[in-house]
Amino acid sequence: MSNPLEQLIMNLGESSIREDVLIELNNFIIEQSTEAMRMDLGFHLWNSELTLTILLQEVVAVYPKLLDPTLTMTECTRLCNALNVIQCMASHPDARTGLLKANIPYFLNPFLRISENVMRPLRFVTLSILNLISALAKFDESYGQEILLLLLDTQVVPLCMHCILHGDQLIRKVATLILMKILMQEKGLKYCCALPARFLLVIQVLRQLVDKFTSEIPCSQQLKYAVQCYLSLSRVAWVGGVYDTVRTNFPKQLIDNTFGIITRVSPSSYFFPQINIPLANDDPEIPNMLHQLVLNLTSSTTTIIA
Repeated sequence: MSNPLEQLIMNLGESSIREDVLIELNNFIIEQSTEAMRMDLGFHLWNSELTLTILLQEVVAVYPKLLDPTLTMTECTRLCNALNVIQCMASHPDARTGLLKANIPYFLNPFLRISENVMRPLRFVTLSILNLISALAKFDESYGQEILLLLLDTQVVPLCMHCILHGDQLIRKVATLILMKILMQEKGLKYCCALPARFLLVIQVLRQLVDKFTSEIPCSQQLKYAVQCYLSLSRVAWVGGVYDTVRTNFPKQLIDNTFGIITRVSPSSYFFPQINIPLANDDPEIPNMLHQLVLNLTSSTTTIIA
């Protein structure tokens, strides 16, 4: 790795210039134009002595201001820069596992538990933390299932629920993305369905999310995340009533003409009489997903998760 990076890492140890160093380090990260370059940079940052400790000091230093929100924009920016460096570390698979084994999300959880009033001025910090968690949530690689279980242990699901309920549109989008990634994994789906109260919370929060879409028309990506969450849940049946709960709480807004991105409709389904399945103008996958979702909710056979 280049000497400029080595010098920046060394300069992080100087508290008097750390704010400027974090800015320079973020600019250096932005300059890494390919995934391979970012992964290489993440590897060097992860293996550099005391770098993570210094970055966590930046996080912990903000704790006293969470209950009495007096953070300035400058302080928020400095914290976000530190979080972005940790996110760059998470570009490397070994670092992702290492960050989770080091319980790094636990240092970030206090920012995700804050009230709606406090979350508003800290929304950029909250968004940076959720982006970091999303970067950690890579389950389609050799370490993927280990990462999933480590992440579930950090209470990521209820924290995402809180952010979906109380965050702004961007916060809700990333929190829903994380939830979607978890629900698409069999072990993640088992976790969300393991307890009736936990499952009911997921269903209720998703329903409220779609209700919010009615007043804040979502982009197709946001809508897709929500549909995929329902699609994953619709594949489950168990004696506790998951299937009936999903079916009963399914928001009809998803299959009528509520959203602005919907421009055409297909023939109605017998599951929802006289309601049509929408075809999305800018994402052809969404109508296919919705058709499959309705089929799952009308089928007498679904996947049983033991």
